[in-house]
Amino acid sequence: MGNKILTQYDVNKEPCYYSVELKWRLHSASFKDKPDEKLTIFIFEKKHVEKCAKNTKEQILEVLRKDASGLQRLRHPHILSVVEALSEERSTLAFATKPVVGTVAQLLEHNRHELSNLEMKCGLLDLAEAVQFLHQDAKTAHLNVSPYSVFVSPQGKWLLGGLGHAVGGVQWGQLVDCPFAFAPGSESPGQLSHEPPARYAAPEMCNMPCKCGLESDIFALGLLTYELMCSDRQPLLRGAPRGFTPNILRQSALPPDVFPVLQKVLTANPSERMTIAAFINSEFFMDVNVRAIRFLEQLNEKDETQRVTFLKGLPKLLADPQSPLCSQRVLRERIIPRLCSALLFPTLYGVVVPILIGLLKREKVTDCAHFQAKIWPSLKPLYSAKEIPIEVVTLFLKELDVQVALASPTEQQAVLLPFLLRCLELQEPVILNEVLEKVPYLHKKFEYRQVKDQILPRMLQLLLSSSVVKVKVQVLMGLSRIFEIFDKTTITDVILVAFEKLTKTDRTPAVCMCLLGCYDAMSKFLGPKATAERIIPLIAPFLMEESLSLEQWETQLSVCKKLMQRVEAARRKEFDTKREAQAEAGAALGGDSGATTRKEEPAQAEPQDFESLLFAGTAKAKPPAAAIAPKAPPPPSAAGALDLGGGGGGLGGLSFDTFAPPAPPSSAFTGGGGGCDPFAAAPKAAAPAQPATFDPFAGMGGAAPAPSFSTPATTSSGG
Repeated sequence: MGNKILTQYDVNKEPCYYSVELKWRLHSASFKDKPDEKLTIFIFEKKHVEKCAKNTKEQILEVLRKDASGLQRLRHPHILSVVEALSEERSTLAFATKPVVGTVAQLLEHNRHELSNLEMKCGLLDLAEAVQFLHQDAKTAHLNVSPYSVFVSPQGKWLLGGLGHAVGGVQWGQLVDCPFAFAPGSESPGQLSHEPPARYAAPEMCNMPCKCGLESDIFALGLLTYELMCSDRQPLLRGAPRGFTPNILRQSALPPDVFPVLQKVLTANPSERMTIAAFINSEFFMDVNVRAIRFLEQLNEKDETQRVTFLKGLPKLLADPQSPLCSQRVLRERIIPRLCSALLFPTLYGVVVPILIGLLKREKVTDCAHFQAKIWPSLKPLYSAKEIPIEVVTLFLKELDVQVALASPTEQQAVLLPFLLRCLELQEPVILNEVLEKVPYLHKKFEYRQVKDQILPRMLQLLLSSSVVKVKVQVLMGLSRIFEIFDKTTITDVILVAFEKLTKTDRTPAVCMCLLGCYDAMSKFLGPKATAERIIPLIAPFLMEESLSLEQWETQLSVCKKLMQRVEAARRKEFDTKREAQAEAGAALGGDSGATTRKEEPAQAEPQDFESLLFAGTAKAKPPAAAIAPKAPPPPSAAGALDLGGGGGGLGGLSFDTFAPPAPPSSAFTGGGGGCDPFAAAPKAAAPAQPATFDPFAGMGGAAPAPSFSTPATTSSGG
């Protein structure tokens, strides 16, 4: 491969297609400085004709040269477009075209029964328009219309090539001498030939004398139409059409709209065939789906009103998933690329984007690789467009999860996240509502740090800076849905602090009620300690807010009580747990389960005198005295009330008096030592009041009985 074209591009070594009928080998290639820009290299190695006769060899090479030069000279949207002109060297011929993926023959070879009738019709219409250009504008007869001369672009368009046998200067109704003759027995499948495939030739090209004209292309186009549209997708002829008769057409194998057309195309008499214009305008192509695809392909040529009218009606055709227009290949190759091209017109954003988003949501229409390569490059500029309808921004936000799922992680961070942050800075309630609804989902797609450090601060800034109550309410409702994704420190130190600032500047009923809902939800999440220390102090002032209605105040009160009950329930549970733990510990140590166990103190023995100590263990020793048991404290006095107003000296007017009022219930005291409970209800004293009594030595187990101090009975004076 020493051809200079092969050194200018990065060429795949393996051909993507080859056939002896085509003669060229097709290699995918790309520009060295622009790897994403693809093209196709047509290569022919002269060694393949070395064994041919000298005359045949030169005829084959001349056909190849004429093919490349003809494609370079003739330009049409449905004719193969040359990028690099033919380069002929000692061993090779090569030229480059815009990228193609193969030929129709290759499609029939691998997907003969998978192609839909709609795809066939669209492809045949592409081909017919190319032939119409040759006939009407270039006055040229192609003479090689066959599956081997029709190429397929990556977008699914059919492109006519194979101009090596074309004859120029021909008028309709004028037959000229054919430059080649299909002599009997000359057709040898599998061998290189300077003639086109005989089974796609017209009868007049095979009869003696051999004639050809524009009508010959119509016959060949009819043969290809039959092969593509019949039920078994097989060629009508196996060889040259000598003695052809239309009776071989099988009506039962053809769709109803194509058989009448083929009757006027596949006739042995060239003068009876319809023109290419009549073929294009026949009932066969009067299919609403075909016309819609053709209109979409020509959208750039239409005026603004026609574009908008068409795009508003297109969703009706796409609504039925069973429609031929909705097959995966048609959508990917014929519909979506044209819609992406329409995004070049900013005035069409509002009608194109909803169609595209609707298609992206359908199953099996796209995947990550297809979306990133074919769709995202057209959608991406819209996320940073200076002027874009609110409806489009809202739709992007509403369906942001679809795009996040299809876009690459790099594009998510570089395009989608900044778009979301910009939307949070807008004061448009419709947009804010959508973006706040999407944040709970998006936190799963974006990193937690990005949500915490970029999204949350903007939400809180919007909450504190906006003067529109509706915006504040939307932010609060959004935060109530997403606060659980943050750690508790962020909630208490950032979100609750912002809420506290908000309550100092805005206590409108709507804000108060939204805050109430947030506090209630956060209380469940943060627990009783944070509820008691942080949330209740924030919610309690709302009970005195004068702007609240009775119903709103009752709701606030109800929630406040509920928060108190949560704290109470948690605290009681803690105390119950502690009490149970103490009881279990006491039982484990063998003591009373209801009290703290203590070691029993040994009985105190009488102290020994001097003699007993000296004669211990002898006959003079005195018998040991019995141990003195500790004396129990005196029973609690009947009078346990404390009188701070008694007169006299000593202990401040306190005495034990048998005529004191009866003691309050035992629950007012703790233990058996007569301690005082300051929260116990004091009984009403009988008149005249008796001085209170108090035992300052109560509870001292080993001491002697406390002496009794008494004061003269006097009437207590308050104070």
